[in-house]
Amino acid sequence: MGYSLEQNTFIVMSYYRNGVLNEDGDWVYSVDACKDEYLVKYPVVIEEESLKTHIRRIVARFNDTGSVSKGKPTGRPEVSEDVVDDLRTRMEQSPKKSLSKLSLQSGVPYSTCQKVLKKKLHMHPYKISLVQELQPADIPRRVQYCHWFQANLDDNRILDLSFFSDEAWFHLSGYVNSQNFRIWSTENPHAFEETPLHAMKVGVWLAVSRRRFIGPIFFQDTINAARYREQILDVFVNQLLPEELESGYFQQDGVTAHTTRENLRYLEEFYDDRIISLRANPEWPPRSPDLTPLDFSVFGWMKDSIYKNRIHTLEELMDKITRFCNENLNEEVLQDIFENKKRRVALCLRENGQHFQHLL
Repeated sequence: MGYSLEQNTFIVMSYYRNGVLNEDGDWVYSVDACKDEYLVKYPVVIEEESLKTHIRRIVARFNDTGSVSKGKPTGRPEVSEDVVDDLRTRMEQSPKKSLSKLSLQSGVPYSTCQKVLKKKLHMHPYKISLVQELQPADIPRRVQYCHWFQANLDDNRILDLSFFSDEAWFHLSGYVNSQNFRIWSTENPHAFEETPLHAMKVGVWLAVSRRRFIGPIFFQDTINAARYREQILDVFVNQLLPEELESGYFQQDGVTAHTTRENLRYLEEFYDDRIISLRANPEWPPRSPDLTPLDFSVFGWMKDSIYKNRIHTLEELMDKITRFCNENLNEEVLQDIFENKKRRVALCLRENGQHFQHLL
């Protein structure tokens, strides 16, 4: 049975209260007298020998610690400074090392390695970001564009009228990674996933300003110069408002189909010299999805949303994309996206055209 703090305190007091001074001047204490007094105070059914053993244990604890309560467990011994210094050195020399490897190489338990790194060394695991590779020639072009943006487009009124465009492919069938996908079963179910020989997909072109979007415009064939002009640009310019044509800018990336002489001349009919593109002035810097609103924000968000549930037909896929745009790309969201764009331009300049995503 368990004994309460009150019962253990009574035992110690009873034990010493019933002590007798003998002829030699020594105190003699009786476990039996303590036991009898305890059973009068607490008349419970209990084996007497068990109670006497408990009395001896509590009295001994009181004599050793001055308390009838159990002391706190000592727990694991403190990790020595030598071990801490060794783990610090190993991680500074190889910061990508896993905890499992650190434990194996140092001979320190995995849990101790984890505790030392977090509690004593204040180290935490951080993910590595995958970014677009930049060529040496890209750096000054990125800096030049960002300076131009801050001088000409860092104005909400102009961004309300200017459109930034891009396109992306959306596949109908989701990708199944057999290395990560598992089915728990008592027997091998021999499961498989059918995938078409030629993946069904749809291309999506979209343009966004700080106050509205135009699109999505869908396509299924690879875009060449003629298709881009006839199936996308014609549709786009016919939806522009007079003030957007008069004062706004249009951005496109450097895909060959976008930057043919014919297509640039076509855009100049509507935008004059307000075209941001490769082979234009201002020039759009190549390999810079980190500066494109649709790349760094909209398309990734869109794919995360529409692929939550399985999609069965291309018509359903296009419907989901259209509904996503109508339900999510409101003016407040677009304003936030372009505030993000401004922050990215400032960071790109701070990093002298190098990668800056890790600072966001």
